[in-house]
This record gives sequence, structure tokens and C-alpha cells, in this order.
Amino acid sequence: MNRATGRAGGALLLGAVLFLLQSCDDYPRDPEGTLDRVRGGTLRAGIVENPPWALRDGEEPEGIEVRLVERLAQSLDARVEWSEASGPRAYEELVARRLDILVGGLTEGDPWLATLGVTRPYIAGRNHVVVVPSGENAWLIFVDRFFSRNGPKAVAAEWKVRP
Repeated sequence: MNRATGRAGGALLLGAVLFLLQSCDDYPRDPEGTLDRVRGGTLRAGIVENPPWALRDGEEPEGIEVRLVERLAQSLDARVEWSEASGPRAYEELVARRLDILVGGLTEGDPWLATLGVTRPYIAGRNHVVVVPSGENAWLIFVDRFFSRNGPKAVAAEWKVRP
């Protein structure tokens, strides 16, 4: 290979790399814009009743993960709108994108979760996860990081143990 061919090949490679980097500037993406819509707006949340994680005892839900969702919304300057749906109906609402998040002591490996965006387990030694609509990757990463940072402390405070 002569010098001119080497330079041309190098320039072509550099151009291809720059093109690929330019096309990757907005990843991860939310095709439906969930993170942007929730920020400063409304977080539509649902629960699967499973004490102490989430339960309905009166009008408003309560529980460890319910409080975490409220703190998540607060971190985004958003308000939480709790759905009346629970259990299988709440899963359907999430799949239909009428909810942004679903909590309730859900565990990794639950067959219902196969078509949803699932966080990593956020408590050491447990398989507890949170679910969001499938494909909303920026939203999923934000929720995952929030629960990973705040979940263990919330559980420890509730159970009065060390995180």
C-alpha cells in the first residue's frame, strides 16, 4: 500500500467514525418522550398491591415503593398521578403507555415483565425491580439510577436495618 492510499483510507475511516459519533448524540432515547414529559409535569404511576411495597389503604396508595415514586417525581419537579388500576389492569395500562411506572414489590423473572422495561434489582439480596413502558430507555435509565441510589436507604429506614 502506498502513502496516498493509506491517507485516503485513514481519512475515510475518520469520516465514518465522525459520522457514527454524530448520529449517536441523543442516546439513550425515549421514542415517546417520557422523561421529558414527566420533567416539570405529571408522573403517571400504578401499583400492584403487595405490602409493604405498595398498597391501597384509603384513597392514596402507600408503601415503601410508593414513597420512592413520590421522591422520584419530586426530583423531576413533577407531581404523581396515581392510577386506580391495580394488578393485571395496571400492567395493561403500562403496556398501553397510559402509565409511566409501575411498582409493588415486583421481582425479576415475573413473566408479566417480559414486554416491559425493567430496572436492575435495586436491593442487594433481593430481586425487586421497577417497570416502565418498553423502549423508553432514557426514562428506564433515570428510574434505574434513582432506585439504585435511594431504594436501599428507604428499605433500611422502613425495616430499621443497615442498607
